[in-house]
Amino acid sequence: MDQLHCMRVFVRVVEQGSFARAAEDLDQSRSSVTTALGQLERRLGVRLLHRTTRRLSLTDEGRGYYERCVRILEDLSEAEESLYGARTAAKGRLKVSVPQSFAHLLFFPALPGFLARHPDLSLDVVFSDRAVNLVEEGIDCAVRAVAIPDDSTLVARHIASGKRITCAAPDYLAKRGEPNTIDALAEHDCVAFISPSTGRTLDWTFEQAGEVRRFTPRGRLGVTSLEAAASAAVAGLGVAQVPDILVFRALMAGQLRPLLLDVVAPTPSLVVVYPSNRYLTAKVRAFADFVAEWYPTQGWWPEIAALVRSRRKKP
Repeated sequence: MDQLHCMRVFVRVVEQGSFARAAEDLDQSRSSVTTALGQLERRLGVRLLHRTTRRLSLTDEGRGYYERCVRILEDLSEAEESLYGARTAAKGRLKVSVPQSFAHLLFFPALPGFLARHPDLSLDVVFSDRAVNLVEEGIDCAVRAVAIPDDSTLVARHIASGKRITCAAPDYLAKRGEPNTIDALAEHDCVAFISPSTGRTLDWTFEQAGEVRRFTPRGRLGVTSLEAAASAAVAGLGVAQVPDILVFRALMAGQLRPLLLDVVAPTPSLVVVYPSNRYLTAKVRAFADFVAEWYPTQGWWPEIAALVRSRRKKP
């Protein structure tokens, strides 16, 4: 038996959670994948996977062996890439997780250039605002907005920092007045963001005199998408607080007006994460470089601030 091949098959079966998906990913028949795993188990003298009609799960022995296989295969990839260096091209299939709000604003418009630059690379994109489990779901890397990555199993590459923008439509402000303090927000309809993971309404944050202040939004509308919160604000349904990426165009077009600019707080950093037990492959590096290209280092806050200053100067 080709032990290295069988190890690769085993790792892919675990990451895909299915013989069929692993076979498709490896461009092999399902029978050849099943045979390779059987050969590996017979060689080791242990069962690596529990098999049922519904799912696969690792045995205790399989879990330890899987972790060692991952390290061995990644060490091998690192050794090969260190020899090929810059000649190593991004190729194969890359599975990434991207926040839903990125899809139409920036990601798709920039994607043709990325794929044209890497003709041997195929891309599977999972659009989700939740923190997906990269290993369990077979995802190579993910774009996330996090304050500080608290998962020691992940490596994070910082891409950008932005601002949280509190804003409302001009028509709404004409009817209800403009809140000039954080406390004044209590008199307004606030579009609340409800975390899809916890089901809880998230507080709004502000920075005042070097300290973080929190405000719990109250209103008739709550949504589980920050993109939806921005759209609700444009529609005149109330005041919303969202990352600058989501409202930049609406602010530039005059559909929204930024509020409380003296106490604007930063958003969590935008990062690209990948499992720490994997070597940074050429395809993951290429994708991280791609994200860094189309997302400004300081977000859209400088342009927003410049717009507000220009409008204030007008008589």
